[in-house]
Amino acid sequence: MKFVRRGPLAKSWAPFFMVLALSSCGDVEVPPFPDGQGQKHQLVTYPPGPYGVSKGQVITDYTFQGFPRPGESADPNALQTISLSDFYNPDGNGVFGPGSPYGEGTPMPKALLIDIGALWCGPCQQEARYDLPPAYAEFHPEGAEFLFILADGGMTGVPASPAELVTWVTKYKSLYPSALDPERKFVSVFNANSFPVNMIVDTRTMTIVEVLPQKPEPGGPFYDALAATLAH
Repeated sequence: MKFVRRGPLAKSWAPFFMVLALSSCGDVEVPPFPDGQGQKHQLVTYPPGPYGVSKGQVITDYTFQGFPRPGESADPNALQTISLSDFYNPDGNGVFGPGSPYGEGTPMPKALLIDIGALWCGPCQQEARYDLPPAYAEFHPEGAEFLFILADGGMTGVPASPAELVTWVTKYKSLYPSALDPERKFVSVFNANSFPVNMIVDTRTMTIVEVLPQKPEPGGPFYDALAATLAH
């Protein structure tokens, strides 16, 4: 703050105003935002590690580029940032705040099913067409969210493009968040020649509950683990 000296009185009051200005910056107590006001991840720290991609570990807060709700918008020029911390729901009762791409006021998930696939992968296509839609219809109302990561395009090890992600979500009418991993930080920790990879994360702790390096059988143990995560 700059003071303009206009006379003896202004000079004598200058120290007072300087003290007032400094105290106003550091001594004001900011109250916490109310629940559901879009400030959850600014106030809640992401869980500590050990981090990893194995069962029992806390998954790293990876960031992707994609569509939070591809059924509403699938423009290759309109990718948004999707972070795993978007889904962190420590008390299990959080809701997405104003302006959230996941739907303002929508309950946050208690469990996150992460599915990693590739355009060249036949089982991935079968899973997207036949398995995930009924599974999402069953578990999403119970508190689960799905996140699909398109790792490769038409060739092994070649990252999928935004246009290929649009083709995928349009072809399979995906209703759940779908994204790319352009820097391959997440995808690179898995065997690039073996997709799909499926994972269940308890979003209350971001702990990995189950990892399956293949397409899970409908009604099988993998989905039983998802149901059990939602139930507790």
